[in-house]
Amino acid sequence: MDQFGEENRIPYFNVEEGDVGVIAGIPIFALFVASLTGMESLALPLVIGGAAVGVSLVYLTPEHLNAWRWISDISHYVKRPQRTFSAPSNPQQGTNETEQNEGGLRNYSPFEPDERTQDLTHIHRAWPGAGAIEREDGAMEAYLEVTPGNMDFAMADDWAQLQAAGTQYANNELKSKLKFHATTRAFPVERVTQTIEERLTDEDVKENPIFENLLEEYRETRPREMRERGTQQIQFYLGVEVTPLEIYGQFTDEKTPVEKLTQIPIIGFLFNPLVTRREDFSTVQRRIQMFEKLDDRISTVQSEFVQQASGWSSRRLSTVELFALSMDFWNGREHSLETASNALRENPVVGRSQREGVEE
Repeated sequence: MDQFGEENRIPYFNVEEGDVGVIAGIPIFALFVASLTGMESLALPLVIGGAAVGVSLVYLTPEHLNAWRWISDISHYVKRPQRTFSAPSNPQQGTNETEQNEGGLRNYSPFEPDERTQDLTHIHRAWPGAGAIEREDGAMEAYLEVTPGNMDFAMADDWAQLQAAGTQYANNELKSKLKFHATTRAFPVERVTQTIEERLTDEDVKENPIFENLLEEYRETRPREMRERGTQQIQFYLGVEVTPLEIYGQFTDEKTPVEKLTQIPIIGFLFNPLVTRREDFSTVQRRIQMFEKLDDRISTVQSEFVQQASGWSSRRLSTVELFALSMDFWNGREHSLETASNALRENPVVGRSQREGVEE
């Protein structure tokens, strides 16, 4: 949930637009510099050198970013503030803010970040109860937690059946973008201990002292070994999204000529107003339509893909769980659901109350 929409690629060349801008932009800038300085004889070497630098930057860019995004992140890091000004911790007696700022030079200059949390995460709003999070560009996202079946001892036919289920879904049912995320969390050791504790109370265990001793030893050693080895569990998620433009679509299977024009790379956004003028939805109506389409896509993924895979199961994440996963990623540590639920504000900051009259 840290990017907007799907990546745009140049047709036939399969190159991201951000990479093309770097490859072509540096030689053009070099040619512009040569023309301004009058060194026309160096124009060709500068252009070739600029192209080499652009290709090198694209090659060095991490795979999960394009060259333009990577350069922007590096420049943002280089330009970060290096010093923070603040008022003295023990101001002199009688010194107030007016005296500190006397003469126009502000001694008290608290650091104000030049970016918001939304600028990094692109998360605009959480919708409790809807199981969705709204991005800064207005799109809604929802996720399924997928629990795949155990394939440790699966045969070739089992893998082929799973591949066929995914292929059939992608070719016949998938009409929108589908995201896949995998993450790790600390293994719930307490769950293992609780299971052993419950097992020790069973009658068959009490009647078998050897089995009881084995369980007690397992209860003492296994959790400690798992903590020492840093055992983790892998969690898989499938995500769907709905953009505000999608609810204005007239046809679901076949797009109109105007809707096809909106998909043209680079200039397609110019035709968006021609599509959105069909209906004049209010903000609430548009949001309801997006939630309904989001629910339909989640149901389609569950029924046409997850349930078709033998041994697989899934459940939709609540808004609090989505928020907790985002907090885990950006803070670098795990949060409990209670902590995340406290971070979600369900009531407005400013309330409304009626002023009571004063009797004289």
